[in-house]
Amino acid sequence: MLSMKPFMVGSRLHCICTCGTLKTGNNIYALAGTMKKGGRMTGFDTEGSSPAGPFLNAGDMALAPELSGHFQDIMQSLSREQDYPDLAMLGERLDTFTRLMLYSPTDLAEILKAVSAIHDALTARIISFHVDAIKSKDGRSPPGKFCWISMGSDARQEQVVRTDQDNALIYADPPRSEEKAWDAYFAHLAQQVVTDLDRFGFTLCKGDVMATNPQWRRPVTRWLQALDQWIGSAEPADIRQLTILLDFRPVYGDIPMAKSLWNKVFALFQTHPGVSHYLTRDDFLFASPKTFFGRIRTRRTKQCRACFNIKTAGLAHLINGIRIMALNHGISTPATLERMISLKTKGVLRYQKYPGMYCGKHHPEHGY
Repeated sequence: MLSMKPFMVGSRLHCICTCGTLKTGNNIYALAGTMKKGGRMTGFDTEGSSPAGPFLNAGDMALAPELSGHFQDIMQSLSREQDYPDLAMLGERLDTFTRLMLYSPTDLAEILKAVSAIHDALTARIISFHVDAIKSKDGRSPPGKFCWISMGSDARQEQVVRTDQDNALIYADPPRSEEKAWDAYFAHLAQQVVTDLDRFGFTLCKGDVMATNPQWRRPVTRWLQALDQWIGSAEPADIRQLTILLDFRPVYGDIPMAKSLWNKVFALFQTHPGVSHYLTRDDFLFASPKTFFGRIRTRRTKQCRACFNIKTAGLAHLINGIRIMALNHGISTPATLERMISLKTKGVLRYQKYPGMYCGKHHPEHGY
């Protein structure tokens, strides 16, 4: 579980995602919308059809020259022209690079862009390596087109430190006589990819939301059928599955295949208006961070006397609310910041409320 740990850079107090809780101070903010203004965000191009990109380079973000060099070195080590990297060592290099960015004046938006670009390039490199390895060892190529998708904070491009994995796999509809053979191939590929992501530092998901789980590895038609079931259902379990999927982003493979899922989502949201109610109800499972008297609700742990989890008690409500609004207005990007920009452009978010929400989610600068 992530939390935010404050640290000083010059005259600015930033927050680093670290381990699990946040100690309250004299002036701590409960919701992202109350945080101070600052920062900007440039979105990713998620509409490309390249199997492994396109990826950003250092020129696409505002990094200091020395940081740009670190970024380019890591990205170069993930190119197909290089040997397959030592994943544990690469994880340590990324940790060092991230610390350098966090302790520099680099805007948080640029840090998120750089980290996300490296994660995408890494995932693509792992997948392409194992596709080639399976072909070299067993003479088997992918039996059909497929698309690897990320979910959760990785898909929203909101990670600074690595969390557990949330991923899934879509593949083309196989001939009926070859269904087991196709799934066996993709199950084997998924196992190799998930194992290497774990070696890099993306730990295995305790909830088994990974492409190794048949529920998260399906032919495209079965994915569309699953959406029919989840969006047309009021069952809490189905709504939870839907909530997980609705923050997804294609990372590798056949991008139009992922777009077909978004098209289905938008069509179903038009014909099942009650789904917004069910998603809102699901959000209520997370308690409000404020007490009846307007104070921050804290809890005692072994580490501190008054702790506040900014992710589950604060940011989760913002992320869930923005997601529901975005999906009702045909916005497919999973990134919360990009959803907010699109909602403002469409006139859904009023201008006077937009800056505080946007800047709080994007650049949590606190003044103590």
